Amino acid sequence: MYWLAMLTMLIDHVGLVFFPTDPAWRIAGRLAFPIYAYALYAGYTHTRDMRCYMLRLLGLALISQVPYMLAFDVHRPNVIWTLLASLLALAAASRLKHWTAVTGLYVLSALVMELSQMDYGAYGLLLVLIYRYTRSYMMIAAHFVLNAMYDMVHHANLQHFSLLSSILIVCFATGESGFYSRVPRWLWRSFYPVHLAVIATIRIWP
Repeated sequence: MYWLAMLTMLIDHVGLVFFPTDPAWRIAGRLAFPIYAYALYAGYTHTRDMRCYMLRLLGLALISQVPYMLAFDVHRPNVIWTLLASLLALAAASRLKHWTAVTGLYVLSALVMELSQMDYGAYGLLLVLIYRYTRSYMMIAAHFVLNAMYDMVHHANLQHFSLLSSILIVCFATGESGFYSRVPRWLWRSFYPVHLAVIATIRIWP
């Protein structure tokens, strides 16, 4: 699954920068983020050091920001900030006892993510929450509803293809250890900033 996430993310970003009129690249790329979102939830569940996990994501977000802006010619927070904000929301919610407080926390987090224009924004948090609170076919159904709502708001019908990732997760994911199998952790953690730096270099090279 990790190999699939990295490969489809690379395809998506190459298509976005160099072949923006060809939707096939973006369709393939829809598979990437749900796998990263599920991996975040798996990491949240299995990590022995939450503080270290958060600091690692913070470091990746900071390192990736300049390559992200140069690669895509944008001025908004990259997707690692979205994952970090989602992790912070999960960790904070685990300390609250009443469901109304938890709901309020998630709503506030979603608003902050939207207002700061994080990549994927509230959609990213909601998908992480789907993986946190649903299982099996309910996960697929919830993801389908989320995609339908996202399409209605943003007119992004390509996002429906991301549902395939949840189907694969339900069928094949076995937890964090299964996700990490056969993928060196250094490669998984460095792939995002490194591939962005390469794309940015090619894009701005005279």
